[in-house]
Amino acid sequence: MKSTRPICLFLALLMLASAVLVSCSGEETPGAETPGGTPVTGTAVTAAPETEPPDPDTVHDLPADLDFDGATFTMATSGGWALLAKSIIGETVNDTKYELELYVEELLNVNVTELRMGSDGGDIEHIKPLNYYLSGETEIQVINLLDREAFNNMLEGIFYPYSSLRYVDLDKKYWYSDIADRLSVGGYPFMTLGSVQLNSFRHAACLFMNLATAENYRIEAPFDDVENGTWTFDKMAAYRGVVHHDVNNDNKIDEMEDSNTFGSTQQMQTALNTLSAANVHFVSKGEDGMPAVLVDGAEKFINVMEYCRSLLFDPLESPWQTSGSTGQNSIHMFAHDRELFATGMIGDMANESLRNMESVYVVFPYPKYDEAQENYISRTFDTLFSMVYNNVEDPDMIGAVLEAMSAYGYQHLIPALIETSLQKKYNNDPRNVKNIQLCFDTRYVEMSDFMVWDVFGDTPTWRLMWKNDFSPASWLATNQSKAEGILDDAIEDIGYLIKEMS
Repeated sequence: MKSTRPICLFLALLMLASAVLVSCSGEETPGAETPGGTPVTGTAVTAAPETEPPDPDTVHDLPADLDFDGATFTMATSGGWALLAKSIIGETVNDTKYELELYVEELLNVNVTELRMGSDGGDIEHIKPLNYYLSGETEIQVINLLDREAFNNMLEGIFYPYSSLRYVDLDKKYWYSDIADRLSVGGYPFMTLGSVQLNSFRHAACLFMNLATAENYRIEAPFDDVENGTWTFDKMAAYRGVVHHDVNNDNKIDEMEDSNTFGSTQQMQTALNTLSAANVHFVSKGEDGMPAVLVDGAEKFINVMEYCRSLLFDPLESPWQTSGSTGQNSIHMFAHDRELFATGMIGDMANESLRNMESVYVVFPYPKYDEAQENYISRTFDTLFSMVYNNVEDPDMIGAVLEAMSAYGYQHLIPALIETSLQKKYNNDPRNVKNIQLCFDTRYVEMSDFMVWDVFGDTPTWRLMWKNDFSPASWLATNQSKAEGILDDAIEDIGYLIKEMS
């Protein structure tokens, strides 16, 4: 166990809009009669955090006398995303991860260990959960896997449902109870998204808007529309062509010279993010809790795909000239004030070009399909989910550790991530604080949605968008029978798993 030292417990509740004090200066730049609601400003606004007593629903209810006598808690994590830190290095998020581990160890008298899976610098090779389970080893008790891996491994019947773990309270905010319900199959939550897996926040879909570009073209930013819930597909489409400068008149966007309205840092995810924003999902749940194909209806799917292609993949609006383009050309244009909007994810704020750009940019959620849609939806991808092997020797200890980790993460780790994001000069406008939080709060994730990779791969995204003859309707009809076959196999496996649990 790590040596005991005082743990700094801090509450940076920047996530709450009511906890933000605002001081501002400077005059507003008049806005032209263009889409939006609030003229852009030429000066930054400083926000100061205010602490509040913690919500009881964010604090764990573990018994004060729990003591597991130095037992070892070992988890393995796939990919390059470590959930814990090995030492204090003076970086806010890293050091909070380290303090989280110390907190749990001291609270429960356990020794917490994380093994990184992967051949590139990992502690262990990337393991197949079933093979490890069949080996009879019990060192690894919890495994953190990417969403699509987690779904497939869940079908192998080697994990505990979280609802069977003592001390885990899935109704608490730090387990995101609405998400926990969507992750269950047949009423059994075999995987969870707690407040330790930060990539679910970093990978939340969002839009960036360059305020310098907006000011140069006298364009209003849609702050009011977003706040009022009226930021819709039509409102975003109204910006079409407001920034367009084809310097050499070659009818395409050159990243080094031209200017454009729409770009992306994550074009491979653009179509999927747009579909989710409209509440259209390739694979969703039926009333019986089992996966079903396109229950939202093919007509809406086709409408959204056509909208996405015409607006975000138009060669006169976007610098992506071929299916082999990367997001770097768009990032370059955005960072040099020659692009108005860029679709992306919250984590893109760490990109060097965006981090070092001189101009101010702001964050918005993807728009709603229409005003009748209840909420904004920010799809997240490549999310890590925790699963507990059902051959563990002390499930009570596992449940207690997971509960303490997620509660501490919600109280400290998530605020540290947001605070770090907001420390940049272009992110300290209180409206931006609120919008970043909005993207976090409207993250969309559903276990059946992970099947999109098995059913469709990434073909409905950027690769097909480039083809002149691409038809969403024809594509859907071609792939429907294939999707149903794969889903039938998965549903059969799920049915067998639930029968074994009953």
